[in-house]
Amino acid sequence: MSESSTLHRTPLHAAHLSASAKLVPFAGWEMPLDYGSILEESRAVRTYAGIFDVSHMARFWFRGPHAEQELDAALGARMTDLAVSKARYSLLLHDDAGILDDLIVYRTGEEEFFMVVNAANRERDYDSLSKRMKRTTLHDVTEDGGGILALQGPRSREILEALSGRSGFCPAFLDLATLELPKIGSIMIARTGYTGEQGFEIFFEANQAVSLWERLLELGAHPVGLGSRDVLRLEAGLPLYGHEIHEAVNPFEAGLRFGVRGWKTRNFVGSDSLRSLPEPTRQIIGFTAEKRVPREGYPVLCEGREVGVICSGIWSANLDCPIATALVEKNLEGPFTVSFRGKEMPVEVSPLPFVPHRSRD
Repeated sequence: MSESSTLHRTPLHAAHLSASAKLVPFAGWEMPLDYGSILEESRAVRTYAGIFDVSHMARFWFRGPHAEQELDAALGARMTDLAVSKARYSLLLHDDAGILDDLIVYRTGEEEFFMVVNAANRERDYDSLSKRMKRTTLHDVTEDGGGILALQGPRSREILEALSGRSGFCPAFLDLATLELPKIGSIMIARTGYTGEQGFEIFFEANQAVSLWERLLELGAHPVGLGSRDVLRLEAGLPLYGHEIHEAVNPFEAGLRFGVRGWKTRNFVGSDSLRSLPEPTRQIIGFTAEKRVPREGYPVLCEGREVGVICSGIWSANLDCPIATALVEKNLEGPFTVSFRGKEMPVEVSPLPFVPHRSRD
């Protein structure tokens, strides 16, 4: 049996093939890496608008009168003040405060929550959360045939307005709305994304996928693959699980205190450990380089001493130079170099994000 025959496919698999996408395995799914050029697709999102199929992301429903209370005790983000039709970023922690995953929670009703987590962490997240849901129904709907399209870029608002047929239709940042579309049906739209751009994420059923995709293309959105998604999220200084965040990094080191708001007084998984942590001695910083891309795992040196490691590195389509993030010791002034095959490559510290965020515009 070939590898591709064992991979999950999104409802848009045939559409990707028709668009000449390069398909690659990713977290158990066959996903589009690009449609011809990662750099061109990245620029299209920054200057106009693009659509990504992110239906590989794991999706859970939580239902019941105790869902709010039990999720509040399981997650770093507070759930008790999350209003209906609102979304919130959160961290899921180990008892020792290491980061198990980062995720988005959407409150769809007084007793109902929808959660999107990283595809690679699906089973582990489900196991961790299910142990905490004593009186709440938890359903994994990742393989139920539906999916997610991310519409991102400065023209995404006008494309969404044209899609909706409603003048001025635009959910506010972190808002969730339901939209009824002719010939497509009811879809959920959230003002969320992973690019730093103005954008939206659209949740649909399997029988709506192709019609929705084709309509967004008709309205001018460019198809964009996961390769560009990684470029865009790194330009925006956003973390990726397994790179900037993982079990050996805590929220303070990762600069993600907003993912554990209320940690001083609330009780949730990992909160006791957070309260006992000393001030962090490591931090995530950004680098730019001149020619070669600093890659994940390359040692970072300061005045010849190893002080950290590269988390992510890529060629920035929009800055036209290599960029990288690194986990390094705090309170260092530099200069910094990155070790590669016995040679030291100079890098310059760059503020994060590398490009300004426009997600609230």
